[in-house]
Amino acid sequence: MGQENFINRLNYSGDLATLVDDFCIAYNIGTATNFSIIETGYEDCNIIIETQAEKYVAKIFSKARDENVIARYVSIMEKVITAGINHPPLIRNTEGNFIYTDKRSGGVSLILMKFIEGKSFFELSRVPDATEKKLIIEQALKISNLNLKPSFLFDSWAIPNVVSIFERVKPFLPIEDSKLIERVILEYKQIPITSLPHCFVHGDLTKANVMKGTDGKIYILDFSVANWYPRIQEIAVIIANLLYNEKDSLNLSERITSFLPDYGKLNSLTEEENKYIYPYALAGVAMEFLGANQEKYINGNNSDETEFWLKLGRNGLKREFHN
Repeated sequence: MGQENFINRLNYSGDLATLVDDFCIAYNIGTATNFSIIETGYEDCNIIIETQAEKYVAKIFSKARDENVIARYVSIMEKVITAGINHPPLIRNTEGNFIYTDKRSGGVSLILMKFIEGKSFFELSRVPDATEKKLIIEQALKISNLNLKPSFLFDSWAIPNVVSIFERVKPFLPIEDSKLIERVILEYKQIPITSLPHCFVHGDLTKANVMKGTDGKIYILDFSVANWYPRIQEIAVIIANLLYNEKDSLNLSERITSFLPDYGKLNSLTEEENKYIYPYALAGVAMEFLGANQEKYINGNNSDETEFWLKLGRNGLKREFHN
């Protein structure tokens, strides 16, 4: 995917360098010596800005996000950082606010964060090791313990939308793929969603949103789709995505078995959660496949990232059903 596609997400058609100069002035960080677009993700446009003193990440919000959604997102990030969850620190602008809206550009809004040296597990092309997995569990538990119930935000990739997104992309799927998804949905529909314990959930702890810093810490990125969900949704995404390794033969049940003891030492699941974690995680695998198909065939996004998630989802399902 070319850089122009990321810029097209914004309500802006001018020179990106002009925007960056405005951001540097607004946040009083000095003159930019270099900047580059982070070419992953499906919503906003993220830019690394380098000055003589430091490096920053500017998250420029997509034109699809209105001011209420942006305010919701930033409020969540503030609470997350205050709670001690590892997230890049936010920078205040010269007016004392985190959000800056650039009037000269036609109303582009953004936040600025400190740049954390490190790589996501998507960039590392590997799964977390045993030590990293325990650090991820610690961060996930801090998130679930937040006394936070934000206004609901629809996320088409969220596991509870497995039925609706399947109907949307079904016309583009080969029959054999549709049959795999139908088997997943049959199991998912047996889950008593409303009776499961709910809490604040990041909702997207994938390879792309969990980063290993050079300082040895695990950082959690992108709370844009955080919501109030069943607690096991967080675990399901971790198992379905973050812990999936195409180079080994572990199936979903085996990954669950390897993950839950460490999680349970800090936060025991209920009998009902233990019973339904497998079909919930299975639906998580299906959502990687369905979401990627939505990006490719409906949103026209043929990026390498889309192909990666599509392959992860399809291979994950085939591994479960031995196809």
